[in-house]
Amino acid sequence: MNPAPNLLPNSPPELGPGSVLGRYELLLPIAAGGMAMVWAARLKGTRGFQKIVAVKTMLPTLTEDDQFERMFLAEASLASQIRHPHAVEILDLGEQDGVLFLAMEWLDGVPLNQVMKTAKRRNGMPIPIAVRIVAQACAGLHAAHELKDKNGTLVGLVHRDISPQNILVTYDGVAKVVDFGVAKATALNDSTTQAGQLKGKVSYMAPEQVRGDAIDRRVDVFAMGIVLYALTTGKHPFRRESEGATLFAISSPDPVLAPHEFDADYPASLEAVLLRALEKDRDQRYATANELLRALDKALPPSQRAADADVADFIRDLFEEQQQQTRAALTEALERADRNQLSNNLGISDVTGTSHSAVSAFRTVNLRGATQGEAGESAPDSEIPPFARPKSRALLAVVILVLCAAGVLAVLLLRGADAPAPLPSVAAPAAPAAPAPAPPKAEAPPAAELGAPPGEPSASVSASAAPAPLPASPASAAPRRQNKPAEPIKAPSPAPAPAPPKSWKHDPGF
Repeated sequence: MNPAPNLLPNSPPELGPGSVLGRYELLLPIAAGGMAMVWAARLKGTRGFQKIVAVKTMLPTLTEDDQFERMFLAEASLASQIRHPHAVEILDLGEQDGVLFLAMEWLDGVPLNQVMKTAKRRNGMPIPIAVRIVAQACAGLHAAHELKDKNGTLVGLVHRDISPQNILVTYDGVAKVVDFGVAKATALNDSTTQAGQLKGKVSYMAPEQVRGDAIDRRVDVFAMGIVLYALTTGKHPFRRESEGATLFAISSPDPVLAPHEFDADYPASLEAVLLRALEKDRDQRYATANELLRALDKALPPSQRAADADVADFIRDLFEEQQQQTRAALTEALERADRNQLSNNLGISDVTGTSHSAVSAFRTVNLRGATQGEAGESAPDSEIPPFARPKSRALLAVVILVLCAAGVLAVLLLRGADAPAPLPSVAAPAAPAAPAPAPPKAEAPPAAELGAPPGEPSASVSASAAPAPLPASPASAAPRRQNKPAEPIKAPSPAPAPAPPKSWKHDPGF
């Protein structure tokens, strides 16, 4: 396995498509915020089961910050207990190699702030659509506020960061509250906020939040009123030229500018609901998000109310192209992950039969290299662990054995060619007694059958000693060819004959 590059000893590994965190395989990044990054990922089970989820990972730059880590864990602890169709569901919390992550339900939709920006270029958002989205978000927010502990006591959960960025609208027309990263459980004496700190987005804070007073669920009601104001008027009620001026506008006793003062057609009944939600005296404000929800249900006449299907049509009309691009990117990421999975399984099952889940932790770097480099290509053989290449080793062993046998055969042929060489000088036509030394030379073939020349590996030679008797026939027939000694014997022995033993004897792969 290739080590991850440029990592400090205690730093978390670099994440990318193909990285595996616990039971989840990251597919592609979706969004990044100040604390974390969100990935599309898949959870794989048995018999081909898989489920797309969203995995939220804490940013590496914050891993050494204890406060952010506590906030991340608090989000998992609190939000995982909320069960409501209009609040994001937390599925799992995990940590691997120093990386904290949350697994959440996959929401196929768009953040509300993007909806606002896109709708502004098309004459804004219709009031019935805006009211329906805010009403749905209020339902999810109320479920969070009503969270109880195991004894049935309210934990006093406050989101503290209600804003268009943290309300997501799906392509099915369903709004959901997300990101409880700075939520506070007031009844549990949550101490994540230190003196002088402000949690949340400045332009969506309530006056008591700005002053540093004790807070409750009514700060979320105030923030939801700001969202409703921005959606229905296209203007922010408190945002000014600087952060300090914005904070002053929120905390000053001056009431918010009523929508009818710049829009004569603004519905009066809706304006009354909006202004009460934005009361700077929290005792005059709606006490719960559910009260605001009920007021919104009555703010418009039945003929002007929008349903979930109307919201879905509006969102799809605005983001049809983006929806197709997102789904195409997700489909491509899944196909790429399947190709890498197939490649890995083929490399492992031939030897051990082990499933990919058992070795995924060891293949993370290879998977990331394949997906971030040239998508869809299998990992090169050099990146596959040695135990995943049994066929290559078997083939190498066969080649080495063949080379060994060829080397021994060449040595024997060379011996057989050199043995009769002195005969022409001794067995001249005028000296018939020359054949006398032939019997001692005829014993050379049995000596060659016993092993290779001195200095060669005995184990390898003994394994390939069976082919050695093959050159015995030409050597033993040498005495019967004294009249033509040179031509038939030296013809089959080429000049580079000694080279093969060196090539296999010194082969580093043997």
